[in-house]
Amino acid sequence: MAMRDDDDISHEISASEMVDALVRTCGRRLARQKAHLHVLRCVEARRTDEAAFWLAVRALLDRRMEIDPEETDRFH
Repeated sequence: MAMRDDDDISHEISASEMVDALVRTCGRRLARQKAHLHVLRCVEARRTDEAAFWLAVRALLDRRMEIDPEETDRFH
């Protein structure tokens, strides 16, 4: 999948929906790492709208981790 297809999802899904999807598939810690990677890729590509979306995703993940750092929220 091309980077553009992978990162430019902000028009199709909300940040909170993305958080839920990431957490369900890989747990909060890995989800945060993935969101951070997307932020860096978007910034490097100078795609500010997509970077802002992934920053919002990362912030929501950080907030979840602050509330309950032991919970993983992983569903498989």
